[in-house]
Amino acid sequence: MDAAAFQKLVLNEFPVLREDFEEWDNLVHLQIMEFLGFTQAAIEAGSYDVVSKCFEIANTALSQGNDGLRNAICVSYLAHLDLRSDAGNEAAHLMPAELERARNDVFDYVEQLIGRKRPEDNR
Repeated sequence: MDAAAFQKLVLNEFPVLREDFEEWDNLVHLQIMEFLGFTQAAIEAGSYDVVSKCFEIANTALSQGNDGLRNAICVSYLAHLDLRSDAGNEAAHLMPAELERARNDVFDYVEQLIGRKRPEDNR
């Protein structure tokens, strides 16, 4: 899966993101940041069916994506996904195991680089 296939997957499920994705056409990291903001808003709104679908899409991109897409999911989505709130703790239970492992790997790597945990690391 490449960035274009990811965009199609997201927009088929969440057409409301079309304008945001078109604004950042061919800039997958920025499109994924828009997807992150959408996911984060769904978490805080308690829209767990939407959150679950977002996590499914991110997991598919991670497992089936090319190197560039996998990198973008790790750097622009998982590294910034904030699950520290009560709603976030609830949403964390919806995360597929593979996505959770990747998120933990990202946080472990960042901690090695900077010598401390990121604020979003709620482990």
